[in-house]
Amino acid sequence: MGYKNFKLAIYCPAGFLKNVEFETLEKDLEFFKRYLDISKVYLETHRGADTVPREKMLKIKELFERQNIKTSGGITATVVFGNEELDYYRIFNTFCYTNQKHLDKLKEIVQYTSSLFDEIILDDFFFTACTCPSCISAKGNLSWSEFRLNLMTEVSREYVIKPAKSVNPNVKLIIKYPNWIESYQETGYNPQTQVELFDYVYTGTETRDPAYTQQHLPRYASYSLLRWFENLKPGKNLGGWFDSLDCLYNIGSYLEQANLTVFAKAKEITLFDFSHLRNSVFVPALGLQLRHLDEICKYIENPIGIPVYHPFNSYGEDHVYDYLGMVGIPFKLTPYFPESSNIVFITADCADDKDILQKLKEHLLAGKDVIMTSGFLKAMQGKGIEDLTSVRVTDKKVFTNLFAIKTEVCSFSKYVYGKKEILIPVLEHRINASWQEIVAISGENNFPVLMKDSYGKGTIYTLTIPENYSDIYNWPLDVLTEIRKVFMKNFDLYIEAEEKIGIFVYSNDTFIIESFLPYRTKVNIHIKNKNKKLIDPLKASDLKVSMISENENIYEINLEPTSFRVLKLEN
Repeated sequence: MGYKNFKLAIYCPAGFLKNVEFETLEKDLEFFKRYLDISKVYLETHRGADTVPREKMLKIKELFERQNIKTSGGITATVVFGNEELDYYRIFNTFCYTNQKHLDKLKEIVQYTSSLFDEIILDDFFFTACTCPSCISAKGNLSWSEFRLNLMTEVSREYVIKPAKSVNPNVKLIIKYPNWIESYQETGYNPQTQVELFDYVYTGTETRDPAYTQQHLPRYASYSLLRWFENLKPGKNLGGWFDSLDCLYNIGSYLEQANLTVFAKAKEITLFDFSHLRNSVFVPALGLQLRHLDEICKYIENPIGIPVYHPFNSYGEDHVYDYLGMVGIPFKLTPYFPESSNIVFITADCADDKDILQKLKEHLLAGKDVIMTSGFLKAMQGKGIEDLTSVRVTDKKVFTNLFAIKTEVCSFSKYVYGKKEILIPVLEHRINASWQEIVAISGENNFPVLMKDSYGKGTIYTLTIPENYSDIYNWPLDVLTEIRKVFMKNFDLYIEAEEKIGIFVYSNDTFIIESFLPYRTKVNIHIKNKNKKLIDPLKASDLKVSMISENENIYEINLEPTSFRVLKLEN
């Protein structure tokens, strides 16, 4: 019957397809169909040393199509020649795109795949980190980023798009991007140009443990990256792709990827990969979860949130917005400055935009708000940021676990301790030129955590980011709550809760609240508009108000480990 709100695909790697027996493949497919409604399979023709022969691939295509499963092609741009001259060290055996023999091989693979399929996806190894003598010579005086961005744009056009279309004019080409957006420019991924060359893009929504894997990515990135690609060129992002890697002992972390991919409104979900998932414990659990997610899609419309400006080819404070997303602040990433929004979040990623200060000034003069990080402030010191605030980042650092909030005349109304000492950069400001909203205390001194300035009709906030971004999780609950209130001043709600609680907000006054914690936790949901009530649309029932303050109704809910709830505001 299929899912009503998204489609499901499975990616089948070349090495598996090359060696699998048809009887085994049919048996494995029956296992998948027992739990999942599969619309499509991506059949990979090439990966590394493996290329699936034409005759076998045609029979595999026929096997799936008999089951009413659409077949598309796949290519992983890695290669092993078995020749010392051509197989010098390259990360993951990606192609060298200044070596003509490598380029000819890529063209051959693309044309072969185009002769078999009307749709082809490139797995996320279509990059280069090659530093061979040929690449060094071709780079010349350019930076590696400049060289690789230009190179991979040319390769995309001349060795992928044109060869594919020459064989099959109707073929649609999809480029799948990995989840490490901060490194795209250093490896030649160029969404700014490639979105115009390829028919579609695809988003990697894989979760990686930020501490114990080499990809130190907060889990919220699985949501935020898909929204960045949707805002890159609306309608061109086909879906989200995740795997079971690094989930070997935790089914919850595998299902979490499905949650975040669907919360971001992916049109299609691709599972990597057929060979690893067959007969696995992940598939039955995923089948149940996808049916639940398909049901909740009836209640959510367009994702909204605080715009985060992440320009093309930028880095500076890698994924700091994802760490903040993990503490209950809903974001929407965009590669374009959000001129129409009432608020924008700015990180050090924006510092290379030569027009950024003028954009911020126009935004503020229009009566809108800016929240900037200490990292952005530091990057812009001496470049004109002094027009907006008296706050300055020094070279000093301080350990602290004591904070004060709610400034009252010359003092504060509340003092709270965090879970542990954290290291923060020391910011200085001119008293009464900039205002302290939250401070950290150490010894007989205090240091800015959240500062407030006015410019024209607008307000600019400066948020101090800990030296270790994950120490955002160690801010006290009351500090987190005050920061959430600032970010969500244009929303009807905010939460009072500990860290690792995510909120995903939609245009129809519906939101999802998800716990990333391994234990049961309580969340207070503050509703600022007292004319609105909170309901559970799945149960068609109202929630009871737990507390009433002068300006808010507060609802208390409990979340089980790694669970979520769909809630809605109604008049």
